[in-house]
Amino acid sequence: MSKLKLLIVEGNTKEENVNFDKAGCVPQSQNFKQHINKLKPNCEIDIVEPGSNESVSKILSSLKKYDGVVLTGSTLRIEEKSNEVKKHIEFAKKLFDYEKKIFAACWGLQITVTAAGGKCRVSPNGAHVGIANDIKLTQEGKKHALFKSKPEVFTTPAFNYDEVETPPNNSVLLASNKINKFEALYFTVGKSEIWGLQYHPEIPYDYMIKLIKHRSKKMIERNIFKDQNEINSHVNFIEKAKLNLSDDIRTLELKNWLNYLKNNNE
Repeated sequence: MSKLKLLIVEGNTKEENVNFDKAGCVPQSQNFKQHINKLKPNCEIDIVEPGSNESVSKILSSLKKYDGVVLTGSTLRIEEKSNEVKKHIEFAKKLFDYEKKIFAACWGLQITVTAAGGKCRVSPNGAHVGIANDIKLTQEGKKHALFKSKPEVFTTPAFNYDEVETPPNNSVLLASNKINKFEALYFTVGKSEIWGLQYHPEIPYDYMIKLIKHRSKKMIERNIFKDQNEINSHVNFIEKAKLNLSDDIRTLELKNWLNYLKNNNE
């Protein structure tokens, strides 16, 4: 078969990606691209920035050609209702018009849910900071191709303050934990399919630890942690979790989605 043609939608602004660089982390879109190239070499991959009119205009005429679209994480918040956020929502709606198969991680899930008529909110049960514990598959999740070969209960990288409050009408709940009920959702919009996750199978724990260390001061100021000692303890907890999570298991959801695209294009 011909190689997969994929579009990655960068969730962060150029300014925020400067902060990621200072933390020693590549942009979300580049991280996804690196992981996809490891799992499925020779994919044709383009990147678009919804906040940039120039970037979007270059890609609009060729949207039809992509076999799948990835929406990445972001530090943007739905509640901000800024022009940047509105552009991300509008771009997601545009993707729905093209009957796309979408892999939506964290911010990607929140954007697609909002664009499809659902609602998101600040999580009343707190945040995931670098890690999400004890995510449990529902009966539907155990049967879904997204979680093929995935353990029924697992811990994985995650970083989110917000969550889905009300999913789109035709959604199927695939996984939950004590922080976020909607850890994984499957839903359709017209003929578009969304495989959405509130966590990050594409981000290693080392990447998360770099972000935590870079954001330590702000998280203490926001009372997410009381002091640096508590942050250090949390980082140590993630370091231990890293020993129990192989990259093969961590990235299974992305691998399963790519295999789904491949099988649908043969």
